[in-house]
Amino acid sequence: MDVFSHALLGFILGQAFRLDTNLQLILIVSSVSLDIDALSIRSREAVFRTHRGPMHSILAALLASLAIATGYTFFMRLPTTTLLTVIPICLAGLLSHLLLDVSTTGGITALWPFSKKNIALNLTHFIDPTFLGALLIVALIIICLKTDITAIQIAAAAVVMFLTLTSGVRYYEKNAATRIVKGLDNGVALEIVSLPTLRPDRWWTIRKTPFENGYRYEIYRIDSMHNKILGKDSVESPYADYSGSAEPPIDSPQKAVACSKRDKRISASIDKFLLPAVKITPSSNGEMWQILWYDAFTHMSRGERRGISASVRTDGTITVDAHRTHTTQPQSSLSLMNM
Repeated sequence: MDVFSHALLGFILGQAFRLDTNLQLILIVSSVSLDIDALSIRSREAVFRTHRGPMHSILAALLASLAIATGYTFFMRLPTTTLLTVIPICLAGLLSHLLLDVSTTGGITALWPFSKKNIALNLTHFIDPTFLGALLIVALIIICLKTDITAIQIAAAAVVMFLTLTSGVRYYEKNAATRIVKGLDNGVALEIVSLPTLRPDRWWTIRKTPFENGYRYEIYRIDSMHNKILGKDSVESPYADYSGSAEPPIDSPQKAVACSKRDKRISASIDKFLLPAVKITPSSNGEMWQILWYDAFTHMSRGERRGISASVRTDGTITVDAHRTHTTQPQSSLSLMNM
């Protein structure tokens, strides 16, 4: 989730726990510190590959809480017994960060290094106006209340309950949307998953089926409250799952796709996409293939074909161009504005 939501939640918890100024600052820093993996002096691609990786795990939270608490105790020249007080405060901020992020579509690798599986509840997006607005309003109320500790704690408890209730409603509605599409399935779907919109009763539900060594994504727009399908479209991505030979000469689109996935930047990007798809364009002289890996969900919902582009020559040479965004018109009524 966005850094402002993390920081606001840290501030609210610090006020509710009646922490002094220094410890409250430590709690806020802990609440946002895991996003240090989003900083890169190298490139946007580096950020795309590393964000929400190992740093967003329970192990990283435990180690970070120890590091932050030790640093604070050392620089403030406090007795080592202070660690027993500061570590739980740091851990509270770090775990609140993980809880907010696991609720998004991006998810986290919570069990790293024991598992690299990305865990995502798919209840909200990176920026959620409802979450951010509620946290901001309560933070302003707390600032106005100043020294009324009881009122501050009631306000903090209220916003935590609101966020919990909102997440619970979205979880229920998400499952309702998924059940609607599962009722249409004939048993060939590889996966059926529902993704959020700004409304808790509107969902994108994707049915993923095999298609020519790749995937067909059937994207449904669902009204979960009234059990209605409001729209449907599909994206076909042949060869996206091709796992055959990628040895030169690269003389077919299948081999070009398989060869492109050897590049670590491309494979990392594919792992980050919600619905990975690929577009293949041969050169006019037949000596090169232009490969564009993109997120089919972003393409259908926002009209942007955003992804990473590469050139694959017949001798197996791969040249990664960069992340590219192609703005197009949504192919159907499945735009976010209609949700």
